[in-house]
Amino acid sequence: MAQARKILIADPDLESVRALTRALRQRGFQMHYAPDGSKALEVSVLRHPDLILFDDGCRLIDARTFVQILRTNPRTEDIPVVLTSRAFEADKVRVFRDGVLQKPFNIDEVQSRLEQVFRRADAARELRAEAKEIEGHLSQLPIPDLLQILSVNKRSGRLTLSRGSERGEIHVRDGRPVNARLGAVEGEKALFRLVGWTEGTFAFVPGAAPSRVLVDRSMEDALLEGMRQADELSRLTPSLPQKGARLVLSPGAELSTEQHPVTAQVVELLRQPRPLPEILDLAPATDLEVVAALAALLQRGLARVAEGEEEAGRGPLLGTAEVHALKARLFRGRLGGRVGVAKVFLCAGGAKPLREFLRALPDLIPVAAEPRALRSGFGTVGRLELSEVLKLELCVLPPTDAARPLWRPFSSGSAGGLMLDTSEAALQLGRFLGFEVRVPLVVLGHGVPRQLLGAPAGVASVGEEAPEALRLLLLQSLNPVQPELSPERAARGE
Repeated sequence: MAQARKILIADPDLESVRALTRALRQRGFQMHYAPDGSKALEVSVLRHPDLILFDDGCRLIDARTFVQILRTNPRTEDIPVVLTSRAFEADKVRVFRDGVLQKPFNIDEVQSRLEQVFRRADAARELRAEAKEIEGHLSQLPIPDLLQILSVNKRSGRLTLSRGSERGEIHVRDGRPVNARLGAVEGEKALFRLVGWTEGTFAFVPGAAPSRVLVDRSMEDALLEGMRQADELSRLTPSLPQKGARLVLSPGAELSTEQHPVTAQVVELLRQPRPLPEILDLAPATDLEVVAALAALLQRGLARVAEGEEEAGRGPLLGTAEVHALKARLFRGRLGGRVGVAKVFLCAGGAKPLREFLRALPDLIPVAAEPRALRSGFGTVGRLELSEVLKLELCVLPPTDAARPLWRPFSSGSAGGLMLDTSEAALQLGRFLGFEVRVPLVVLGHGVPRQLLGAPAGVASVGEEAPEALRLLLLQSLNPVQPELSPERAARGE
């Protein structure tokens, strides 16, 4: 039979103590009592309770000092302390990472808080073994609690998060966040998005953190800033157009020549119609900074919702500036003024998904009514003219070991790979493109398979719209995730 958990109540208010003690004993807890901070400290050292409810009315030692003393004693440093009070001050509450309880007590609220704290304490105990991996659901252990556990125990490793088709990860070193990724977004921008997740699953794998550092904050600072930005975003979001609407600069908008850097980023992106999620992903600034700049532009009439179905949904895959930037990135200036031909590889387990994808591209120029490559699995199945300086070839590769020597030479000039299904053949090609050719990947109509997680140039998932998937892939190729260098390569300055 499991041993009863011990709870210490430090509170001079005997009436509330008696009622709470009776209710918790009925729920199987072993109870201890202290009338003031000094006695509570003595009981903590001698009895080592599993949790302390410390009231801010305690005399002799105040709540803040009590916590500081506990944290300096190896025997008591890991005991959770929940503050109880009839009225809270914000600066005082921040000291209590295990939360607060308002008086008069609601026993269901108390029970819920105790369960949450004990779950976190159990997870922290598991993590103390250096090689221990843990996993679970965010509904039971929220991300802020997880990160605080990693911080307190000064752990290093990777926290992987999953929510539907979305996959994210947070890298920590000695309890500090050093990087985060969510799709093609990384750094603080991704970290602040992930802190707001309340649903999904998590898994922590201990190990050395990557040498590339894009987050330079303490864990406490990162969590406070992430929660502040989430609150501000929830306040600003209702002022934006409906989800899915494409935004664009207003005709004749008079823009200042001295713009804030974030505003300048947003203005450049709005030179062609874009939905809000795309603007947020492409702008380097944090989501809050981008939304604030966008809200200001809309309020001043410098930006508006794009009008007409054609403008909203049938515009070019890339704008003129993006086409030139993509050509320069793919061919590194080697072509000069000549036309560049970039390849996008379609990864599928058969001809049917290939045909369906090609039929869904209205501007496709087919190489034949029934391209021979659909049967042979090798070659070009269609072309798209992005502009006069850059063409796009949609290609396939035969997913057989015998044809593997042909993959690398034929994949030269690749902009990325589109995963049309998650068959074994498609995944084999996807892993080659993502991990060996190191180009971005986009999964169409499915979540990101675990075999593709961690692809150096990024991997993302999208719905079932073929133009949307192709556009996202080109944008990822234009702004790829920078691959992390090994310590050996970093030392050589590569």
